[in-house]
Amino acid sequence: MAAQARWTLTALTAALAAAILLAVAAGPAPAGTGPLAKPSHKRTYDGLYERRVSKKNKRWAKRVARCESGGNPNAIGGGGLYRGAFQFMRSTWRTAPRSPGGDPVDYSYKTQAFVAVRLKSRVGGSPWPSCP
Repeated sequence: MAAQARWTLTALTAALAAAILLAVAAGPAPAGTGPLAKPSHKRTYDGLYERRVSKKNKRWAKRVARCESGGNPNAIGGGGLYRGAFQFMRSTWRTAPRSPGGDPVDYSYKTQAFVAVRLKSRVGGSPWPSCP
């Protein structure tokens, strides 16, 4: 019985080692794939930005984004507290109207701008007091 258990343990160890070697040899998975990946919102939000945001609000968004982050959707400021082109706090981003949730820097400029315009329509420009 002990010999059979030892053989089974050896076979399991060898199978696990082979699986790890195969995974390492395959390299990292492409970004946005795997069991924890979120579905892509880019096409949906880019379309909403193009169709539902007025030219006036697009100009406003561009002006505020330039003021807040130089227009960089991946900007992180305030020691990590402010994120994205509009320097959202994560709590503001999560509770903003039509926000996809998560972290703003994970989304395109158009997604961030769409959410910023929706937030502005609800609360005004108060989230961006330094940027008219």
